[in-house]
Amino acid sequence: MRIKNITTFILKLFEKSTRLKKLSLQHIKQFMNNTWKSHLALFLANFLYGINYVVAKGVMPVYITPVALTFLRIMPATILFWIAGLMVKHNKIEPKDYLNLFLAGIFGVFLNQFMFIKGLSLSGPINAAIIMTTNPIIVLLVSAFVLREKLSKLKLIGIFVGAVGALILVVGKGFSGFSQQSIAGDLLLLGNSISFAVYMIFAKPLMRKYDAFFVLKWIFLFGAILYFPFGINEFILVKWNVMPPHILFSLVYVVLGTTFLTYLLINYALKRLKPTTVSIYVYIQPVIACITAIAIGVDALTVLNILASLLVFSGVFLVSKVNSKKA
Repeated sequence: MRIKNITTFILKLFEKSTRLKKLSLQHIKQFMNNTWKSHLALFLANFLYGINYVVAKGVMPVYITPVALTFLRIMPATILFWIAGLMVKHNKIEPKDYLNLFLAGIFGVFLNQFMFIKGLSLSGPINAAIIMTTNPIIVLLVSAFVLREKLSKLKLIGIFVGAVGALILVVGKGFSGFSQQSIAGDLLLLGNSISFAVYMIFAKPLMRKYDAFFVLKWIFLFGAILYFPFGINEFILVKWNVMPPHILFSLVYVVLGTTFLTYLLINYALKRLKPTTVSIYVYIQPVIACITAIAIGVDALTVLNILASLLVFSGVFLVSKVNSKKA
């Protein structure tokens, strides 16, 4: 009788452990499918952005003006998102969400795109990289006050470590100077950083509720409608026939790589991760810009580059670790 009870107990224990094992495997699989895909999407998006500092600066203002380049980024991307939107299930938009879509279009497309391109044309890639390191801090503050996101010590340490690494990397390359033109460009770049932080706050609840293509097509449509009167005249004046092939390729990269793909990747991640996690990946951009410069032979690998890059990725890891538990 006692042996029978022990056997029954062992069988029940084995059954429970099997269930727990299946449950834990499901959780791990779900975590890998959602969280790590989101982190990979963020890395790829900021990888593309990192290259863009050199690419976008190289086409302005000789071949195309900042206003026309912004027009070129917004209009084709809007068409692409609407074409892609046809392939996903249509969602019925709740009336209250139209305002958030419109505001996201203002801050995430209209203001964000113009201020970055115009600011980059007046300033320099190094100054732009420095100012972009303010984005995670701005997002952190906005998230704390608007979304009531808890500021953990590990998250704060991660953002600080990443910021130090990014600043070491870009300051080591030197500043473009403090001319009146540069200051105006720097202020526009700061406005871009603030604008994108506000955009993520409006976009976050939309991404949780609707498909990414569905949200982006409306956000870009509102942004395109607002920007069309500002950019159409300069866009018409662009002399396409005098552009060499490598400039045309650069423009294609700016439209497809750093507009269509990056917005899709970032908003895919924003659906599952907190805005602070999304923003911390901006620290990767100067690292990628540095690696790109080394690869094409305009920069050299130094101990400072390695140290700064390690700090950046350490900061990203710390913030990602905190948010992976709560995403």
